[in-house]
Amino acid sequence: MIHRRIAFAVVAVLALALAGCGFHLRKEAQLPASMQRIHIAGVDPNSPLGKDLVKALPRAGATVVDTVEDGVAVMKFVANSFTTDVLSVSGTARANEYSLRYHVEFQVENAAGTALLPRQTIELTREFTFDASQALGVAAETDLLTKELQRDMVQTVLRRLEAVAHAQQP
Repeated sequence: MIHRRIAFAVVAVLALALAGCGFHLRKEAQLPASMQRIHIAGVDPNSPLGKDLVKALPRAGATVVDTVEDGVAVMKFVANSFTTDVLSVSGTARANEYSLRYHVEFQVENAAGTALLPRQTIELTREFTFDASQALGVAAETDLLTKELQRDMVQTVLRRLEAVAHAQQP
C-alpha cells in the first residue's frame, strides 16, 4: 500500500514538473497566406522529397497545384543531392566511418517571380561506422539513415517556410 502511494506521488510530481516546464508537442507548420496555394518545381514528383512534400504541405494548410497561375507560390528546387564521404580510415586502409550528406537549395517566388523566400541552403548530415563483418547491417543502417534524412529535410523545409509567416506578422 505504501509503495502504491509513493509511486502515485512520484508520477504526480513528474507530471507537474513536465507541465510546469512549458513542454508541449510541436504542431504542424503553418504557412503564410501567400503560400496557401503552391507549385513545386525542380524536383521529381516521384522522388522521396517530392512525394513527402506533396503529403506534408496539405497538413500545413497549403494546396499543391500542378500549374503556375496568379496567386500561386512557386517552390523552386535548385539542388537536391545525397553524398557519402569517408570520415576515417583504419590502419589497413579501409574506411571505418562514413558521413551521409543531404544537400537541398530552394527558393519560393510568387507567380510574378518576386521572391517570397530567398534562396535557402539546407544540409543535413548523419555519421555512421562501417564494420566489414556486418556488411548487411551497414546497408540496412544506410537505408534507415537515408530515410531519416529525407523525413528531416521535409520538416526543415516546412519550418523555413513557417519562419516566413512569423517574419511577416506585425
